[in-house]
Amino acid sequence: MEIRALLDRMEHDSWKSEVDDFVREQGISTFGELVDVITTSDDSQVVSRGYRVFSLAKADDEVYLGLLRHPHHGIRRAAASMFRGETAFRHATALLPLLADEDHYAQREALWAFGSMGPEVLPLLQETRRTAKGALRRGALIGIAEVAGPDAFLPEDRRVVDRFIGHKLEDDMYSVDEMHLCGGWYAIRTDDQAAVLGVCGLQDPVPVTKVLGAQAWNNDQHAWEKDGEHVRCARVYVTGAWDGWTLVFGEPFEHGTRPVTEICAVLSAVFGEAHYYAESCGDGWTAWCVARQGEIVRYYDAFKEDEQIGELDVEDGWCLPHDTSDENEDLEDIWATDVGEELSVNPRYFEGDVEGHGVLALTRCGRTYGSPKGYLRIVL
Repeated sequence: MEIRALLDRMEHDSWKSEVDDFVREQGISTFGELVDVITTSDDSQVVSRGYRVFSLAKADDEVYLGLLRHPHHGIRRAAASMFRGETAFRHATALLPLLADEDHYAQREALWAFGSMGPEVLPLLQETRRTAKGALRRGALIGIAEVAGPDAFLPEDRRVVDRFIGHKLEDDMYSVDEMHLCGGWYAIRTDDQAAVLGVCGLQDPVPVTKVLGAQAWNNDQHAWEKDGEHVRCARVYVTGAWDGWTLVFGEPFEHGTRPVTEICAVLSAVFGEAHYYAESCGDGWTAWCVARQGEIVRYYDAFKEDEQIGELDVEDGWCLPHDTSDENEDLEDIWATDVGEELSVNPRYFEGDVEGHGVLALTRCGRTYGSPKGYLRIVL
C-alpha cells in the first residue's frame, strides 16, 4: 500500500507531517517498506519512530490482518494493536491465533483486542476451548477471562483451573517471585486469614498462587474503568500468613471511598496493629500509614505532605520523597517497601515463613456486579 495514499487521507496535520518526515528520511514509499525498516534497522530510535508511523498511518484493515502472522514479533504486536471494538470483533477469527503467540507482548495485544469486543465473542472462544489443542486451547481460556472474567468459565474449565492451582499451591509456599507493586495494600498483624476476610466483609474466597494473586491485583489496578463499572472495588488478594502478617491487596471495603487512615484504625482496633503501604510504578507516588490499638501512629503520602501525622524512627537517615531541601540532598528517598521491610514485610519478594495460601475474595461490589475481567495468565 502506498504511503502517499495514506498521507492524503490523514486529517491530523502534525501527525501527517510526522509520517511524511519519517518516510522521506528513510526513502520509503510503501507500507511494506516501512515494515522492512522496522525489522531490519539497527537504530533503536528509527525503530521506535517506525512503530509510531505504523500506527499513525492507519492502513487498511487488510494490511494489518496480513501482518498478524509476520515472523517478527514486534510487527505481530503492532498489527494486533490496531484492532479494537467492533473492528476487532469483525476479525476475531484472524486474531485468535495470537492468543497462543510465543511472544508475551503480542499475546497481550491480542488479549486487549478480545477484551474490547464484548461478550458477543465468547461463543468463538468457548468453541476454540472445546475443539483446539495445546497453546491455542490455553489461550482461549485466557481470552475468556479477559472478556468476561472467571465467572464466564464453563464448569469443566473451572475444575481444570482449580485442579491446576491446587497442584501448584504446595510448591508455591517455597517459591520466591518478584511482585510488581503499583497501588495500595494493607499489612495486618495476624495469621488468621479467615478473621481478616470476616472483618473486611470479604466472601467467596478462591485459592490462588502468589503469581495469580499478584496478577489479579495488578490487572484490577491498571484496568480502565467505564462509568458504572466496578473493577478496583470488586475483589482483593489476601495472602497467607507471612511472618505473622496477613496482607490485603486492593480495596477491601465498598468502592474504596473510606480513607486509609480510617481503615487502618478500624483494623488495628481488632487485630492490634495494621499498616497501609502504597507505591506507583509510574509517577513516584508512595505512602504509608501505621495504626496501633485503633490509633494512627503515622500517616505519610508523598503527594499530600501537608496531611502528615506523626513520624517513625525507621525514617531517620532517609529523605521523605516530597522533601527537596538542600540539607537532604545526600540522603536516599525512603519508600513504602523500605518502611514495610522494617516494620512488617516487604512484598516485593515473597519469601520467609509463609503459612497457608492466598485467596482472591469478593467485596460487596464483586458479589453484586461480578468478578472483574482478566488476570488469568497461567500455564495449563
